Amino acid sequence: MSLQDTSKIALGGTVGTFKKVENFPGNIEAGLACVQKSDGTVTKTLSDGALIGISLGGDLSNTGKRMAVCREGEGVPVQLGSAFTPTIGAQVQIHATSGQAVASGTAVNAFYTTAIKTGIKEDGTTCNVALIDMVGGL
Repeated sequence: MSLQDTSKIALGGTVGTFKKVENFPGNIEAGLACVQKSDGTVTKTLSDGALIGISLGGDLSNTGKRMAVCREGEGVPVQLGSAFTPTIGAQVQIHATSGQAVASGTAVNAFYTTAIKTGIKEDGTTCNVALIDMVGGL
């Protein structure tokens, strides 16, 4: 893969220069929406607490106990549910338990800035993603 291949996005970072990233206890795959529970741990299940952002994956220590979460940002990659094609400019909706962006779910304070791209996960496998802007947080 060429570094200039704009159809592919490496999960675990953002494309835009504006971002607010924090470290949390947990281990959620990059590109999925995160919710913080009352005990401070992080999950993908929306009913567990408040949405805090999109996971950027494990922290650099690679212990599996902590992860980075993008709280606000531009050009943030989000994983897409199966057979879903987002519309640029449309509001992002999140699935109740998978943390993926879907056609019908919980609407959040984010909008699509790209259509489908190929996301490269931390383990090297691929998935469908889109870039979103979430200025002000989810």
